[in-house]
Amino acid sequence: MERLYVIGNGFDLHHGIPSSYFSFGHYVERIDRACFNLVREYLAFDEDFWNYFEERLATFDEDQVIDHAEQFLVSYGAEDWSDAYHHDYEYEIQQVVGGLSETLRRHFADWIRGLPIPAPGTFVPVRSIDPHSRFINFNYTPTLQRLYGVAETNILHIHGSASRPNDQIILGHGWERLPEEKLSPNIDEDTDVRVAGGYRLIDQYFSDTFKPTASIIERHRAVFEALGCIKEIVVLGHSLSDVDAPYVSEIIERVSPSTSWSVSYHTDPSREAENFARFGISPDLVTFAPLQTL
Repeated sequence: MERLYVIGNGFDLHHGIPSSYFSFGHYVERIDRACFNLVREYLAFDEDFWNYFEERLATFDEDQVIDHAEQFLVSYGAEDWSDAYHHDYEYEIQQVVGGLSETLRRHFADWIRGLPIPAPGTFVPVRSIDPHSRFINFNYTPTLQRLYGVAETNILHIHGSASRPNDQIILGHGWERLPEEKLSPNIDEDTDVRVAGGYRLIDQYFSDTFKPTASIIERHRAVFEALGCIKEIVVLGHSLSDVDAPYVSEIIERVSPSTSWSVSYHTDPSREAENFARFGISPDLVTFAPLQTL
């Protein structure tokens, strides 16, 4: 129990599990074209979009959705006014924000829970895995349990587990908006109630798609506080992206400064070393190697 593994999506990909965000994108395009079109229209969609899917959830184009909805903002003085017009503006905004938050998150959870786990003998095992160690698993799949015999009690599924039907599957961006960046403070007594409702819906979108790393760390405080005995950390298949950086910083704060690190890379060790350097760990304590050799 003196070794801690930090498991990321590259670990599942190594085992042949089609768990990339690109695969999720194809899934959404296949089962819900309307939702996929919202992604393309209102988020910063380009050829790299699925590489940075979680971060891109923060690129929601609020001006574009407001421009779209304004065509449904019928004047109260219109000759053909109908009470039905009172809800059209907010309805249009809700269709967009709901599709990119609730619907997309539901599709993600369904997709995750349907990912196949390979049979033993169909993949190259990661030889360093010690099932008696501790694991912080950023994946949702039961790969560790089924393929390596790791007990559930040794694993913190930090963003939820596909094996537990009642678990909330967590994903999201890391941009916490400042008060002045929100739309709701612009509401005053002269604001059209429909516009005010639309502003609140858009602000709610950013809240709903925000990954609450601070509260997740607090929820699992006991796990992090128990890391003082860790002498070695092995990072397998985790990109250590900005959205998950607070977890890494919390681990660093809890372990001994002399703890050694082994970090896997996919193609470019220098790029991984540059990315990891921002955490301030002495290079003498860090080894970079392909995942299959760790």
